[in-house]
Amino acid sequence: MNEEVTPAGPVSQPHVPPEHPAVSQANRRSDYWVLAAGVVTSLLATGLVFFTSIASVLSGYDEDVYYEDTAADAGFFGDLLSFVVIGGIALILILTLVRMMRQQVLGNALQVEYSDYAWLREWSNQVAQDLHMPRVEIMVTQDPVINAYAFGFATPYTIVLNSGSIRWLTQEQLKAVVVHEMAHVKYHHTQIGTYLNLLRLMPILGTLNGWLLDFWSRRAELTADRLALCYLRDNEQVKESLIGVHVGPDVAKSFNDIARQWQVYMTSSYFNRFTQTFSSHPFLVRRLQHLDAKTAELSPMWSQAEVVKKPVRTRSTTKKSSDE
Repeated sequence: MNEEVTPAGPVSQPHVPPEHPAVSQANRRSDYWVLAAGVVTSLLATGLVFFTSIASVLSGYDEDVYYEDTAADAGFFGDLLSFVVIGGIALILILTLVRMMRQQVLGNALQVEYSDYAWLREWSNQVAQDLHMPRVEIMVTQDPVINAYAFGFATPYTIVLNSGSIRWLTQEQLKAVVVHEMAHVKYHHTQIGTYLNLLRLMPILGTLNGWLLDFWSRRAELTADRLALCYLRDNEQVKESLIGVHVGPDVAKSFNDIARQWQVYMTSSYFNRFTQTFSSHPFLVRRLQHLDAKTAELSPMWSQAEVVKKPVRTRSTTKKSSDE
């Protein structure tokens, strides 16, 4: 006896919460314009040097021989092809070194996955879900300097925390550091940085290319700061983590508002801003200023959102009897 099979209905898809508003609040399209300008300028400089060197070689040929002999044209295209092949090999080498770097960290550092610091894994997984981004693996390596960095061009992406960060930063400050590093993954900074190494490591022009590309790198750091701020919605928490990283735990509390204002005044010169162009990260005083400005911009929006979240209490009323 055959049983009647009821066709299965449509399978309900699991509910995916919307992306956290911090992603759009922290992002700036102008960052990509600065990146494009840096890359284009670096490529133009590289092309200029390449074609100038080729032209200098070709100028050594006698003009009559040059026009009669097609070997010069073949030599030009051969040099161009060699340049492209060398670039491809260099890119493969860079990607391989990044993967080897992960294996080295994995073999020598503590992966927090099943350690006493597994709460970092749980925290980062929740952040990854909120930001709609891949999960990251977190490693702790022996280094007394308070610092952290992220790297990777494809999953798995890795965040490395120095042991100094674990020792001296509070749990809340560590959360700010982790969100900052996860921002570099979310906005593809680690991927872009990996490929930009082709221009940074180029002979002769590597220093100039690095200087040009660091205009984008500094903006990427500010974007990561903004994401940590917009996600945590706690300006002091993010600023305290930055101060701890830059000046150390011993004097971090002494870096009060008056000290900050004084250093803002002392670093307001054009020469100080020019000096900053030789750094991959913005100076601390400007990062703190940037966070304060972003907080002032978004605080009304956050306050309104908090009001909306609060449940509306209804007052129960009793209807009086008409006999009273």
